[in-house]
Amino acid sequence: MNKFTTALDEVIKSFEKLSLEWEKIEDTHSDVLSEKYPFNEDFREVVSSLKEWKESINSKELK
Repeated sequence: MNKFTTALDEVIKSFEKLSLEWEKIEDTHSDVLSEKYPFNEDFREVVSSLKEWKESINSKELK
């Protein structure tokens, strides 16, 4: 499980970086960014959901 949670941490960090870059170009490239967007929620919400999922996993591991 440690390898999984480590990989999840890496994904979250990468998505956070991607989110920052997204914000920089969103106003000028929203049409390109939204085309075939693979998630059903705002990207910041995707990052938040991943963090909540990680917390849920960690809390169950502690028991």
